[in-house]
Amino acid sequence: MGLCMMAHAKTRVEILADAAYPPYSWQEGEEVRGIYADIIREVTSAMPDYEVVLKPMPWRRGLSMVEQGAAFAIFPPYYMPDTRPYMWPYSQPMLDEELVVMCGASVAANTPQARFPLDYHGLRFGMNAGFAVGGDAFWQAVKEKQIDVEEVKSNRENLLKIVRGRVDCTINDRLSLLYELLNMIKADQLAVADMSLLKQGPVLSKEQGFLGYSRKGEYPYKQAFIDQFDKELYQLKKRDGVKVIVERYLGKSPR
Repeated sequence: MGLCMMAHAKTRVEILADAAYPPYSWQEGEEVRGIYADIIREVTSAMPDYEVVLKPMPWRRGLSMVEQGAAFAIFPPYYMPDTRPYMWPYSQPMLDEELVVMCGASVAANTPQARFPLDYHGLRFGMNAGFAVGGDAFWQAVKEKQIDVEEVKSNRENLLKIVRGRVDCTINDRLSLLYELLNMIKADQLAVADMSLLKQGPVLSKEQGFLGYSRKGEYPYKQAFIDQFDKELYQLKKRDGVKVIVERYLGKSPR
């Protein structure tokens, strides 16, 4: 019996998850919900040697833990090896995301054809803490005080601040912003009419979400886990499993 149990002993692997990025990854009680969480659960369900535990964490704190080697991996970072040299390697991409500018309707410059960031000088952006999106020219404009940035905790806080006129714009994933807006209406935090107070601007880039591993730390199973995760992720994509997961969440969005 003892030998049998030893033969089936699983390696416990703890992975950090962004606690405030719906519909991709968010905390509900002690659980992690979201599209990426379901992708990872689906992939690792085909990896019987591992007991994978997803742990919700504020994004900035999670990145800090990865940097220190106190966490094995985190999802879903974008691919930024120069900005985050402490994170390596990355998994194969799990999903495509579309980064957009969203502003209050009174920001006349914010059109799909706007020149970014040039047309946004003098404006105040609400940015999720730890999110290094927007590109080099944007952050150079921030450094030169041509654009102001205020850090916030979540998309929900950002959108409320835009509607209330406390910040002008934000940059984030299009689907994530829309999903949050719909949920805020469902929860009576916004009225349907408030949707007219927001306007989408240009698509800045198409990014991909990954599982990012810590370069530091002692994780003897690291390479074997990485190889198997990528292999099973490929199989999930091949059978359109990722698409099924995404559609499951979109179908749940209130209309």
